[in-house]
Amino acid sequence: MWTRVFVVLASLTISLAAHRPAMAQEPIRILATGVFATTLRSLAEPFNAASGHKYQVSLANAGEVAARVAAGEPADLVMTSSASIKTLAKQGFLVPNEVAVGKMRLGVAVPSGAAADLTSPEAFRSLLLSARSIAYIDPNGGGTSGPFFEKMLISLGIADNVHAKAILCKTGIEVVQAVASGKAAVGMTQASEIVGASEVKFAGYIPEPLNLTTAYSASMMTGSKDSKPAAAFLEFITGPVGSERLRRAGWEIDR
Repeated sequence: MWTRVFVVLASLTISLAAHRPAMAQEPIRILATGVFATTLRSLAEPFNAASGHKYQVSLANAGEVAARVAAGEPADLVMTSSASIKTLAKQGFLVPNEVAVGKMRLGVAVPSGAAADLTSPEAFRSLLLSARSIAYIDPNGGGTSGPFFEKMLISLGIADNVHAKAILCKTGIEVVQAVASGKAAVGMTQASEIVGASEVKFAGYIPEPLNLTTAYSASMMTGSKDSKPAAAFLEFITGPVGSERLRRAGWEIDR
């Protein structure tokens, strides 16, 4: 009798174990600049379907990303400008073998239904002079493009004019929000931050030779508990699916 009871209990235990949900995996912790926001949102589901892994993203401008890494914030993967990645790797916070993601240019946002002439530097200069208000990254706010915008305005000879009606923002998201709310008539930030926003119109890229092309890359934190899922994500975002989503968001991809 006891043998029969043991067999029944053992069978029940095995059956329950077979139907018990697997222990949930910790999501990959990604610390990234806003230029990656659109692509990271679009890749969450396909990456999970392909790998079984999920990720959580914390966004900040390039200066804040570097400061948070240096302060010891836990993360598995850091995605920011290639220059910043190299600096953080030299300081020992990131592994030295960075992975190139793509290149991004600066774009212009206008309200939905509006238009902007970006066919030449002269046309762009006229746009900035005629706009009642202009949102762009604060030159002293830690963003990659802020100091560049200031130099560009000086080179165009319109710095004082634009300063008088400038809406300085900390992130590209704030630039887009300023245009979407009607606070700004024109916004300038990394193109991918505009392309992925449904509430404004991507008018196009700032004309050459005024524009800035920035290389972005990613690297794993030296203190990451499990680097394999992060490595899998890097392979995915630089693979066919990830590269297609990046191009759709305005990225220049060499591979």
